[in-house]
Formats: sequence, C-alpha cells, structure tokens
Amino acid sequence: MLTWLGDVIMKKTGKKIVTVQEAFEVWFEEYVDVNTRTNTQKSYRGMIEKHIFPRLGNMEMKKLNARILQKFINEKSKILKRSSLSKLLAIMRSCFSYAVNPCEFCRSNPAENVWLPRDMEELGRTVHVFSPQDVAAIEEQYPPEHDYYMALHICYYTGLRIGEALGLRWQDVNLEKHELTVTGTMLENGLRQSMPKTRSSYRTIPYGTQLQLLFQREWLRQRTVRQSIGNRRYNKGDYVCCRLESGKQICAPDFRFFNAWCKKQLGGGSTHSLRHTHATMLLEAGETMDAVSKRLGHSSIAITAKYYSHVTEKGKLKMRATLDNLFPPGNIRG
Repeated sequence: MLTWLGDVIMKKTGKKIVTVQEAFEVWFEEYVDVNTRTNTQKSYRGMIEKHIFPRLGNMEMKKLNARILQKFINEKSKILKRSSLSKLLAIMRSCFSYAVNPCEFCRSNPAENVWLPRDMEELGRTVHVFSPQDVAAIEEQYPPEHDYYMALHICYYTGLRIGEALGLRWQDVNLEKHELTVTGTMLENGLRQSMPKTRSSYRTIPYGTQLQLLFQREWLRQRTVRQSIGNRRYNKGDYVCCRLESGKQICAPDFRFFNAWCKKQLGGGSTHSLRHTHATMLLEAGETMDAVSKRLGHSSIAITAKYYSHVTEKGKLKMRATLDNLFPPGNIRG
C-alpha cells in the first residue's frame, strides 16, 4: 500500500503505478532539496536528467530489478569515468532506498546488489607520490590542531580513500588488534553510505603503532570535548574524523583547500596522493602486489599493477643491478 507520497503521485497522475521518474521527483523534493547544498542539487539533477530519465524514466518501479540496473551501469561504464559512474550509482541507491522506506513504492532496493564493473579504473591518470619532504611540509601545514589532521594521517598510514577515512567510525576500529574495517564511505553531501565503492572495498586491514597512538589520542580528545560541551551539543555520528570543537562530520569537498594547497606549494597532489604514496612505499619495501591490492580494496590485482607500474620498473632496474653483482660481466669466450 502506498504512503501519502504515493497518494500525491496518484492524484497528479490518476494512477497507482509509480514510474522511476516519479520516484526520483519525490525523492528530490522530499530529501535532496532539504538535505543537500545547491551545488549538489544541481549536480544530481544534471546526472539524473542526462543519464537516468532517458533510459529508465518511464519504467514502472515495481518492474525495476538489479539485473536491469546492472546492465544500465555496464552500458554507462563505456562512456563515463569511474568517478562519475560511482556517483551515478550512489544517486540511484539513495533514491531507491527512499522509494522503499518511507515511500513504499517498492519492496526492496533494486540497486542494492549492483556494482561497478570490476575492470573499470581511471588508469589514464599519472600517479602522484609525495616525497618525504612533501610529507614533512604537509605535517607542518596541517598540525594536530587542524580539523584535517586525522583524515590526512589515516589516508597516509592506511591507503584508505578520503571518503572511506571520513566514513570511519570508532566501532570500525579495533584498538586491541590494531585493525580497522572499511564498512562505508562519506558522500559529498555529508551522508554516510554503508556500501563502499565496490565489493572488494569491504575489508579489514592492520595498521601500525604510529596510527594506534593517534587513534588513542584522538579518542581521548573527543571524549574530553564531549564531556566539556555535553552530549547534546556534540555530534552523535561517532566519527573518527570530525570537527575538533563540535564533533561534526567532515565532507570530502572540504579537502579542496588541501588539494589547492598541494598544487600551489608542492607542485601537485591531492588527498588521493596520500593513498598512492602509501601503496608505493609498501611495494618498495617488499610487500607483494597481491597484498597491497587487497589492502587498497582494488577489485583486481591487475588494476594495482597498472597503477603502480612505476614501482615495477624500479624493481626491474634493481634486479638488473643484482644480476650484474651475482654474474659480473667478463670476457665472453668463443
């Protein structure tokens, strides 16, 4: 039975059947317009009208299923970058979740088990790796007293994506085992999505003593602030990375200032460069490509190998030098 939102549509259309476009319009009016910024609304609207409505708009919600949406995503993967496709899928998941509850347009979310193609990565970009001097400059510019401090260090020490770091909650961190589990990601609008980027993004990874000390210090700091200002005034999200004074979550777009600073002061780089730096350091230290691939949450070791081919080439040069030491060149007989 449709809720009052469905009744509104029935009054407008004179039918009980709800189409995908009608479901999106309800979600947009009741949820997006209320909870997101103007730029986010414009971005969502543009993607919906350009990609979703022409292909799926007239389809009945009750006939929509994961297979149809998976084919749709696979088709779009041929023309969209991974970041755009990921955003498109996140929009559909959010809308169809709203269609289930509170709208009751359908019984289950048809996008829940839809995934991005496993071999689709933005491989054309140059991987930017921070030098030790760059890292030192970042440390100086963003000290412990800065809101960005924890998120930047988590990315550097674990290789997490910035959205994954911002979506990390204390319940995801096992201080006894020195492990953390990636269970979600923070969207651009400040809402946490429980489904990470791909299936392989769900992962539990170990971390070192340095990050353990930062986690312990941050946990104590947050507890002190919460006791000082009161639980009612302190944000209830329980996020590891948050505003120092209020506990409110931080959104990925906020780090555009960090990215701009990197470009100006370091000649390039971004929050994602911290992830690249982490992976490169592990590979150069002797970790296997497979282990690093799983740590990063890549869907395929081939993706990791393509991203970090520069490390492989450096390894070849090192091996060549080793071979010359083991088998020194000499006079060739014959």
